[in-house]
Amino acid sequence: MDDFIEVIVKDSSLDFATGQYRVILQATHTSRVLSIWVGHFEGTAISLGLEEAWTPRPMTHDLAIHIIQELHAQVDRVVITDLKENTFYAVIYLIQDGKELVIDSRPSDAIAIAVRLKRPIYVSKKLSEKMNDELDEIFDSLQPKETVH
Repeated sequence: MDDFIEVIVKDSSLDFATGQYRVILQATHTSRVLSIWVGHFEGTAISLGLEEAWTPRPMTHDLAIHIIQELHAQVDRVVITDLKENTFYAVIYLIQDGKELVIDSRPSDAIAIAVRLKRPIYVSKKLSEKMNDELDEIFDSLQPKETVH
């Protein structure tokens, strides 16, 4: 795992200007962060997972987890692998009968599953130059600049 940086999901919050969610991934051993913009539904799913919120019926990510479990597999880890033409890529590593399976995934879906199962999330070191050094900078940029009274 030398080619990867372990991260935690620090925040998933709605940007009212764009209608998209900004997911902040923070390196576990430094203050470096990577922001990923995701759709409204995916951002909500990540937020619900972080809050360990209960829903009366399974959401799509809950369904995926139930299918994985019924197939007697386990999610081992999630890796954000690449950024090409402003699109992030990810994979979900599953273990089934001692065999490792690598499943292509959108980062938002992989993160939503990982937070529900409390599984580790990694970022490829080749993406590390995209990581910002200051978390405070990110949160400051999320704050409204003016208020209307």
